[in-house]
Amino acid sequence: MFRPTIRDVARKAGVGIGTVSRVLNNSPKVTPETRQAVLAAIAELGFRPNTIARQLPRRTRLHNIGVVTQPFINYQAFAAQMRGLQLGLYDYDSKRYEIVLYSVRSLAHFDEQLTAIVRTGTVDGLIIIDFDLLDEQKQMLRDAGLPFVGLNHLQDADWPCIGANNHLGGYLAASYLLDLGHTDIAYLGDELVDTFEFKTSGQRYEGFRRALAERGLPVKDEYVRLGFHDYDVAIELATELLRLPDPPTAIFAMCDMQALACLDAARRLGLRVPEAVSVMGFDDLETSYHVGLTTVRQHFEPAGRLAVQHLLALIDGVPPPPPVLPPPEVIPRQTTRPLTGKGAV
Repeated sequence: MFRPTIRDVARKAGVGIGTVSRVLNNSPKVTPETRQAVLAAIAELGFRPNTIARQLPRRTRLHNIGVVTQPFINYQAFAAQMRGLQLGLYDYDSKRYEIVLYSVRSLAHFDEQLTAIVRTGTVDGLIIIDFDLLDEQKQMLRDAGLPFVGLNHLQDADWPCIGANNHLGGYLAASYLLDLGHTDIAYLGDELVDTFEFKTSGQRYEGFRRALAERGLPVKDEYVRLGFHDYDVAIELATELLRLPDPPTAIFAMCDMQALACLDAARRLGLRVPEAVSVMGFDDLETSYHVGLTTVRQHFEPAGRLAVQHLLALIDGVPPPPPVLPPPEVIPRQTTRPLTGKGAV
């Protein structure tokens, strides 16, 4: 049976053997384009590196944890998650671990990356941020004996996931604004299901709607603004809301980045926050503390720590009970205030 070698991979990718070796050892001295070409060649040939031989020069067994994510994740949120992952690695034991980052552009690319990861055998376990797994993808990972954990998910029925309860968070945010006396409350967020099929915005919106429904209040169509996850897009959406003939007295943005864009839009229109409009986010980023943004804390760093600790236990063959993240909580700050004028209850 044909068993491809590192020379076959180098020939297929049009690079030298040293470059293939650097990719296999996750060296930063490889351009993204070259790395992708080598990984594509590895996947096409079905090359499986001799992990022990590859690591002999290191004299120490190197353990790699793969982290799969998408390029549009908020960098502050990602930094907090990664800090939690690193702390979890340091806490676990004396083994040497490194994190290997896989960024994917689309659902099709996500599937390609998972296949390449399984075929190359370069990681001991996977942290999958935001993406859901199809049944066949789960089975592929299980057949390969590759443990995997989701981050930013609720607990799923058949794979461990650690993340905020988005529905509860949206409910708490709307309830907080309602308790301040606001009834004309807008929702600003991502498309309810985007091109990556992320459901975060839809889940937070449903929690928001439930809180209003319990008070006998409808969600006004003109107060719902959805768009691509981008700061400038959020400014445009917030500007539309604030320029309405009958604007909302409060805006709940599905993430802190979009809430910060609301503050920017209000400033550009000469409106004071919270005097003219209350603004609330969801995340509790470090920046949010410094600007006094009222928000919902979703515990990014503890989530990363719990995710990697659970994954390491799975790698060691001692699966613990599914970890439980603290529930989301409202963090009141200076961008919201009780309503004393229009629509006050």
